[in-house]
Amino acid sequence: MEWRINKGNTECSACVKKFKEEEDYYSALFDENENFTRKDFCADCWKKGTLDNLFSFWKTKMPRQDKPVQKFVNIDLILDIFCRLEGSEETHKRNLRYVLALYLIRKKLFKFKNLQKQEDKEFIVVQYSKEDKEYFVFNPDINEEEIESLTSEMVQLIEYPYMEQSILSNA
Repeated sequence: MEWRINKGNTECSACVKKFKEEEDYYSALFDENENFTRKDFCADCWKKGTLDNLFSFWKTKMPRQDKPVQKFVNIDLILDIFCRLEGSEETHKRNLRYVLALYLIRKKLFKFKNLQKQEDKEFIVVQYSKEDKEYFVFNPDINEEEIESLTSEMVQLIEYPYMEQSILSNA
């Protein structure tokens, strides 16, 4: 399944006010009809907004135009999305969770422990040492092309504020 995700906005999704340089604003993912939608809100609208179907959110800042844009990944956001996807039976969400687990292993936040089979399904077991917790992640047996597609969609989803795809590639 392919997501249709908008990039980060330069204006509030609620009041349509343009964000100013260095202004704090909120980016949020909403789970609407089994699809993620991204919306950005100024601080005032965030406080009074209706947040039905809110899946995840993060606070960010509009970059200065004269300053080069920093490109980085918010690991806490990746971990939050990974945890919120736990237990989902929807194929595209299970696939996304798997790709996020691979990325978190690559970033050494998770440690690969082993593979386990349960009822003809394969799971990777990862250890999150900060919380001394194990996660069982369904192995959807997706090919490299599908992993790259999910990675590209994930970059569009969490652009923070303008993330390079290469940062998440090779997960």
